[in-house]
Amino acid sequence: MRRKIKTAVLGTFIAGALMTPALGLADNWHWSKEHNRWDRRAELRSDYRDLERARQQLEYDRRHHASRRKLAEDEARIRDIEREINADRRARR
Repeated sequence: MRRKIKTAVLGTFIAGALMTPALGLADNWHWSKEHNRWDRRAELRSDYRDLERARQQLEYDRRHHASRRKLAEDEARIRDIEREINADRRARR
């Protein structure tokens, strides 16, 4: 009986480990009718998350009276991410 339980637990663990990557693929790829091909969405979402984090960091630094140099670095980071997002959008057209 103990061996059956171990086998069932191990089998469940292996099945879960094998299914985890498959679940992520469905969210990152989608069919583009416009371009008649598969497009990857994860990169753009990642850029938007990075942009949101950079904006939060800038606000945090402003609230805590960071130096002008640090605020300028935060603002430059935001501009870089926005440029990257715009370049990705232009490349997709």
